[in-house]
Amino acid sequence: MNRHFFIILNRHAGRGHATQIWQAIQSRLAELHIHYQMVESKYPGHATLIAEQYAKHQQSMDHQSRIVLVVGGDGTLNQVLNGLQTHKDTIQLPLAYIPAGSGNDFARGAKLSLDPLTALNQVLQATEPYQLDIGHYVETIKQEHRYFVNNVGIGFDAAVVSAANHSSNKSLLNRIGLGSFVYLFQLLKVVRQQDAFPVTIHINQQRDIFRNAFLLTTSNHPYFGGGVAILPQARVTDGQLSLIVVEKMSFLKFVGLFMMMTIGRHLGFKTVHTYQAHQLHLTVSSLENGQVDGEEMGNRFYDIYLSIDSYPFWFVPAD
Repeated sequence: MNRHFFIILNRHAGRGHATQIWQAIQSRLAELHIHYQMVESKYPGHATLIAEQYAKHQQSMDHQSRIVLVVGGDGTLNQVLNGLQTHKDTIQLPLAYIPAGSGNDFARGAKLSLDPLTALNQVLQATEPYQLDIGHYVETIKQEHRYFVNNVGIGFDAAVVSAANHSSNKSLLNRIGLGSFVYLFQLLKVVRQQDAFPVTIHINQQRDIFRNAFLLTTSNHPYFGGGVAILPQARVTDGQLSLIVVEKMSFLKFVGLFMMMTIGRHLGFKTVHTYQAHQLHLTVSSLENGQVDGEEMGNRFYDIYLSIDSYPFWFVPAD
């Protein structure tokens, strides 16, 4: 098949490291005489607009061999997916991905190499689309909906994202190559500041109430935070969303929990609760930070319905 790649590049991903990754990818594409068109994402939300306009244009064309390739982080991938889904009733262009961000959790969950050239080989080896799970949420208070590839978090993880994004030291540490320390500093700060909050979980006919939740994350695969397997049982092909609720605990107990989480031994804690389902309904009646695929949702109340969907991706997963 004569493939054409429409590439959406976010040079700012991975604290600017995406530029170097693109140079390597560009050289490899030239060597192989691969036909492509590249457009750069210039500002927050731009990738969504680019993808939406491209998908709209393809509705009246032969799109069978056209593949959208994202070079950026999980946030860029999220934006592109949402842009493409605007026209999902008439067209679903296959989506390929070269991980070039800071966390790259979707690549881990989807068995896509974190090495850019190896990931490119996985993309080029594909001969047909590969259906993977994606998540979708509808939030009734703000009347919004969005698709996601990784997770939706309320509470602790979202507060860390917010604090890191608004840290006065972020720009300086990024410039000297220590950007990852922004999240470490804010994590240690937020773990002491994050208050417990009430959440009600509805799954089918079951209703569970937690009055002192600390972390509430719905995920499409095992990973969050750049490789931490918070939900080891989750898979991007199981047709389900996985949910974890962690109740408030002392600082020292949290440190112990986090250490166990890095080796996948945290699910035995009494303060950790997990669920798996096709659909979830979560209600949070206090003002809490939220995040979707690492992008801030703001500080607010939540009445949120989450469900599983699927989308055609273009790569060959590693064994």
